[in-house]
Amino acid sequence: MPGAKPARTLQYHFPEDREESENQLHKTIRRSVEEPINTRDTGFSKEEIRQIASFSDKKAPGRDRITASVYLRTFKLLPEVVTAIYNQCLDRGCFPKRWKAAKIPIIKSSQENSAEPSKYRPISLLNKGGKILEKLLITRITHYL
Repeated sequence: MPGAKPARTLQYHFPEDREESENQLHKTIRRSVEEPINTRDTGFSKEEIRQIASFSDKKAPGRDRITASVYLRTFKLLPEVVTAIYNQCLDRGCFPKRWKAAKIPIIKSSQENSAEPSKYRPISLLNKGGKILEKLLITRITHYL
């Protein structure tokens, strides 16, 4: 049956996320992430963003197909606009949904031919905009540790 193997593999690696089957901890987490947070952090500087935006362009882009070199060129042309976008994310406690969406190809884990779902693994190709925001936040958090 064509399509049965990919469907089975997807179901194996990505089971459905249903609210009705959640325990109390999962319900609490879901509610907490749906509420926007008003932070009082100092905004990101152009220098912070420039350092992080200039990371390697060797990795595949995410669903938006925007490469790291495009982000860097955009930042060089419009540093105030790019900085304002990331600072709005920080001020609103928001991580844009588009930056969370991943392109997820399924890669065969071994050379043997098998229809077994465990012989395949998913990889997540995330959008560069989200990777930049994530690295900006990680840099800030690790500064306080």
